[in-house]
Amino acid sequence: MKDIKSKFSMFLVCLILGVILSIQFNTTQNVTDGANPITKSKALSVEIERLSIQKEELLKTLNDIESDIKGFEDEVAEKDNYLKSLYTELEKYNILVGYKDTQGPGLQIEIGEPEVEVTFDDGTNIIAANYDALLQIISGLNAANAEAISINDIRYTSYSTIEEENNSLIFDDHVINTPVIIRAIGDPKELEANLTIRGGIIDYVKRNLFLKINIVKKEDIVIPGLHKKIEPKYIRPVESLNSQL
Repeated sequence: MKDIKSKFSMFLVCLILGVILSIQFNTTQNVTDGANPITKSKALSVEIERLSIQKEELLKTLNDIESDIKGFEDEVAEKDNYLKSLYTELEKYNILVGYKDTQGPGLQIEIGEPEVEVTFDDGTNIIAANYDALLQIISGLNAANAEAISINDIRYTSYSTIEEENNSLIFDDHVINTPVIIRAIGDPKELEANLTIRGGIIDYVKRNLFLKINIVKKEDIVIPGLHKKIEPKYIRPVESLNSQL
């Protein structure tokens, strides 16, 4: 009886151990997909190594793309700076030539009728008859590095003309009436000093033409631009001229 119980107990122990081993085996099979754990470990190592290599390749590709983008951005920035530089130079050209309205410190010269009554028997307009005095004033302003000049709010340029016609002062096809107001942008002190030297043009105008002149230094003067473009007819760049030789 004891032998039977002993054998039955052993059977139960073996059965339980078998069930445990079966469960462990099935669990291992599920985790490793049925492969040997050592084989699976090697496969995983190979896969990890492959993924690491792929990652390095992707990082290198990403770095190359970022480098290309940076180079493109630098190129665009360089072109943008070049275009900005060209635009700035064009603005300077338009200002100096007279195409743009300009403003800055400078000098205002107002020339009015004579302080004393000065008449000519033939009714000559004193200012128109002595327009060369205005030209000398303009020349004096240019000599003092005036950057822009206007006469009665009409821009004076190297193409401008001042003349007398039918007893009237004509400036670039405009009749100029008194008072004649000349404005110049530049260093106010330098402009004034160059005009008011003893025996200079202002002295001459006051003493000999008896014209009333008032000179005022201004912190801000506005000079309008030209209302029409100047189209050259004969002048060409040197390169173009050489190509015709």
